[in-house]
Amino acid sequence: MLKCLCLQNFVSHYRRRLFELLSRSDEIHFTIASDNQSESTGIEVANLKTSNIRWKFCASKTLPRSSFYWHPQFMKLACEEKPDAVVTIGNPYVLTSWALLLWGKVTSTPIILWTHGLLGPESGFRAYIRLHFYRLASALLLYGDHAKTLLANAGIDPRRMFVIYNSLDSENQEQYLREVTPSDINDFRSKIGILAGERAVIFSGRLQTNKKLGALLDAVGILCTRELTVHVVFIGDGQEKSALAEQSDKLGIASQVHFLGESYDERVIATAFMASDLSVIPSGAGLSVMHALGYGVPVLLHDRPHEHFPEWEAIREGETGFFYRYGDTNDMADKIEAALFPTSQKETMTERCLSMIRSRYNASAHSEAIISAVKQVVERKR
Repeated sequence: MLKCLCLQNFVSHYRRRLFELLSRSDEIHFTIASDNQSESTGIEVANLKTSNIRWKFCASKTLPRSSFYWHPQFMKLACEEKPDAVVTIGNPYVLTSWALLLWGKVTSTPIILWTHGLLGPESGFRAYIRLHFYRLASALLLYGDHAKTLLANAGIDPRRMFVIYNSLDSENQEQYLREVTPSDINDFRSKIGILAGERAVIFSGRLQTNKKLGALLDAVGILCTRELTVHVVFIGDGQEKSALAEQSDKLGIASQVHFLGESYDERVIATAFMASDLSVIPSGAGLSVMHALGYGVPVLLHDRPHEHFPEWEAIREGETGFFYRYGDTNDMADKIEAALFPTSQKETMTERCLSMIRSRYNASAHSEAIISAVKQVVERKR
């Protein structure tokens, strides 16, 4: 059986299912090496003691006064394990990955970078370094087709790029899709005061200035002047909460804005999403797109792909969501109105939202794509 080492800074809770599937593969013996904690706030780390992940501890260290990471134990582990391939973090700020790229040349071990690639066209010194970094790799695992196109245009061989997409714990979402009842949904809507003929939009994430959530409240205020009542459900916490509450007061929509706070209780999150008609993400969208689609909720995004993460590709206009003109609050309001009134389009879009997750953005498909890519890269190297 092939052996593959996979380096991560840490294993986030939403990646637990993916790494358990990789650890159970009967084609490749995967070992995940990572720290057991995260330096990032707002990210829950998987409990590795209760998981079935084949895991080894590998500390992740940030160099003082810099953005560079180093994993001091990993090179020793790679030398001891003698893997057929290594999948490592595709970030030029990870010094371990640079060391692995050199080590791979010396030992003829394929080094595969798992990366966003490019989000938009890049130029200058940083772009030169990033592309050189990618060219040193045996292959790239990418989150989206757009990145592959951009990298191919920049001169990276398409045969060395594998689009594996992304995933949350889709099986967990499927469980709550079955368990949350229409009665649960009605109770939630009633509890926060959504009346007949009124609609609800949802945002899940940190309440931060860069999320541009004030624009969403402004759009709801515009709809209010059109005598259309839209409630806003916020799941998450952050320094912008008080400013958003003050803004909703000034707009006269305070009774329509509901702060549920930070939650990792997936049943609570599932109920809130399933009780909502639309997910609105005013800033750069990423895994929050997967969360909404996984509960059958269409998503509204702005129309600048290079300011999103690759998951924006799951949104198809009129099928799984909508796009509004970047920076245009009136157009956001128009798109929300079209999606929600006179009847909510969610009912006709839910199956396509779920189909997008079930066919592409789920842990099983994600793991299969990684396994297939590693096998192909190793075979080519032989």
